[in-house]
This record gives sequence, structure tokens and C-alpha cells, in this order.
Amino acid sequence: MAPETPLVHLIHGTDEVRLRQERTRLVAELLPAEHRAENLTEIEPPTNRALSLSQIIGDLTSELATPSFFPEVRRIVVVEQLADLIGSPSGEGTKASGAGRRKPRKASEGVDAVAAFCRFLERELPQTGNVLIISVIEEPDKRRRIRTNSPLYQTIQTLGRIVQFNEPPVIFRFLDAFSTRDLATALRALPDLLEGEDGVQSVFRMLTRQVRFLIQAKLLERAGGSKEEAAQFAERHFPPEKGLNLMREHSFVADKTRRAAARWSLGELNALLPRLERLIKIVYPSSADTYVPDPETELECFVLEACGPAARATPRR
Repeated sequence: MAPETPLVHLIHGTDEVRLRQERTRLVAELLPAEHRAENLTEIEPPTNRALSLSQIIGDLTSELATPSFFPEVRRIVVVEQLADLIGSPSGEGTKASGAGRRKPRKASEGVDAVAAFCRFLERELPQTGNVLIISVIEEPDKRRRIRTNSPLYQTIQTLGRIVQFNEPPVIFRFLDAFSTRDLATALRALPDLLEGEDGVQSVFRMLTRQVRFLIQAKLLERAGGSKEEAAQFAERHFPPEKGLNLMREHSFVADKTRRAAARWSLGELNALLPRLERLIKIVYPSSADTYVPDPETELECFVLEACGPAARATPRR
């Protein structure tokens, strides 16, 4: 089957929202919904640590080499956070299907796995017509970035398609300021964010996500205990999806959010939820609405009310 799209896609960057939207769009474009149960495989780390090829290469190549039951429908394999592209140590990550129970592999085996997989992509994948999508979220502290000189990246660059979605640094400045209730910095950063494409919706999504993470941080604070106990608490009570669970974020992000949560009470954060719910109708208005307030003004008021002196006058607990 002659594919109409590249057989290998690498989607990476710091803008997690746009990255996941592109991944969802690509899967929807390549594979009808009624065929996804049989022809879509997703391989992702069970924690916030990356996977290495030396651990998953057998499962990965087997999935990619398996022909679809329907000749006109290709198989799609999605892999998240592949360590061999971001320089994480070989064997750092684990695979939920049992790779974590295997003994650690030598560094040379990791190199051999990359070389073998590159040969597979060059020689065998084109014969199947199946598609590989690799999704890598890069970390804002710059300790985990795509290595463009890695053999796997260069192979993908030659054979397939690479798309990068980077958030501007102002986003991190805004989120850090909101989390620590630094009103002046947050208000200075907000106009730049609102000017961007999809600015209003993007700011709303970021604020919703950050409030959720701060609430989770307060719950973890109340639960007390070690990091292991915190992970168990999150496993029982938080959503399993990435982007909805603070403990599935990189430890740098999770630790920073948990420190910032000390500036809030759980009551203050819970009080923001009805306000965010009202903002949904302003940010995403209905055609039946006769009047919609200015969303940029409403978002600015939300930040002002959440981080301003009046909000911080109440005791935190």
C-alpha cells in the first residue's frame, strides 16, 4: 500500500496542549474511529519517566510489523516520551506490560537497540504501510530536550515528518507568577499571551490546569508522608491521564507546584472552580448567547481576584 502520509511522525516541544491536539488530529486522520480498537496501540510510561528502546523494541517492532486485518486500514502505533530521543539514561523508564520487571540493560545494548530500530524503520516499516507516531513533551527547565544529533532523530528526519510546538517563555513566567500569587508579574505577562493565536482559549486552559494541579498539591500536603505514599494517594484519587494528574508530571514541575501551593488554602482554590466554570461560557460562547462579556477582561479579572491583596487577606490552611 502506497501511503499518503509519512510512515514516521515525531511530535515534540514544550507546548503540551498543542502537541496532544496534533497527536489526536493525526490519529483521527489516519485511522477511522471504528477501527481503533484493533489497529491503534499506545505505548506510554506508567510514570513521568521516559521509555527506552532497549526495553520496548520487541513489542514495538512486533506491533509495527503486524499487518492490519483490513487491507485498506493501516495500523498506528503511538509511543510517548522515548528516552533515546531526549538523552535519558538507557533503562530509565519502564513499560506497563512488564518491561519494568526486566533486569537493567547495559548502555551498549541501548545503542544496539537504537541501531536495530533505525534499520527496521528504513527497511521493514515501508513494506507494512503501518505508521509510527512518537510524542515527546520537552521539559521547561531545559534538562530534557530533543537531541537533534541522535541517530534516531536523524533517521526520522530522513524518512518521516517532524513537528515542533514550543511555548514562549512568557507562559512559564505567567504560570509561575500565578502559582506564587505574584500579581504584578502575572498581569505584565498576560497581555503577551492573549495576543497570541488562540490566546484567550490557551490562557483559560492553562489556568484551569494550574488550579487543578494546585488543588491536588494541597490534597497531597494534607495526606502527608513520603513521595511513595504521595504517588499511592494520587494513584487512588487523581485521574490517570497525563495533564490531569500532578504526579504524572515531571518531578521538577510537580515539586515546584507543591511548593507554590503553600501560598494558597484549599478553600481559596476550591472557590476558583465556580469562577472557571462561568468563564467557560465566556471563552467558548454559544451562538445563542445574546451578550458575551469581553473574555480578555474577564481573564484579567480572574487573575486579579485570585492573586490580589484581597484574596490573600484570608488565612490559609
